[in-house]
Amino acid sequence: MNNYILSFIKKFDHFFVQKEISNIIFLHDEDDDERLDHVLFLEKDDGDVIGLYIRGMNPIISMNRLNDLDDFNLFASYEELFECKENFKLKIEYLALCFSTQYNELFGLYLANNDASSSIFILFLHDEIYVEKDCSKYDARRMLEKRFSAEGFITYEKKYETDWKQVSF
Repeated sequence: MNNYILSFIKKFDHFFVQKEISNIIFLHDEDDDERLDHVLFLEKDDGDVIGLYIRGMNPIISMNRLNDLDDFNLFASYEELFECKENFKLKIEYLALCFSTQYNELFGLYLANNDASSSIFILFLHDEIYVEKDCSKYDARRMLEKRFSAEGFITYEKKYETDWKQVSF
């Protein structure tokens, strides 16, 4: 495991492992009511958020709400933004991170409860974040293979109360 992967594992361990998600928050531009597809917030059950932003190869993570501190500098491009919440309950007991085998790039993130009855798959596509709710690990892998088969990917997982390990996802 190289330092790049280790750095992301530490971040996602801190922000996601054993957290409970209550809402997915999408941002919309007030001028044209268009959804911003490069930013996403996951609201935890305690009201705090985990923000994800992609512009380029790797996501940036924030613990601040947009109106508290614009970590992603969105107000440089948008005058007014509003939140659209989708109720989504998930206690994160399984986490998988999928990295490129060729470059230091995070392709995707899979979060699920212990029996995978509730899950969310987040795919990072250079300038877009793709989200699939209640997606099986098999379907998530197929999406990864379809988009990144030429580059290849490596997956690390963490199950409830275990250490991170490399797996075939």
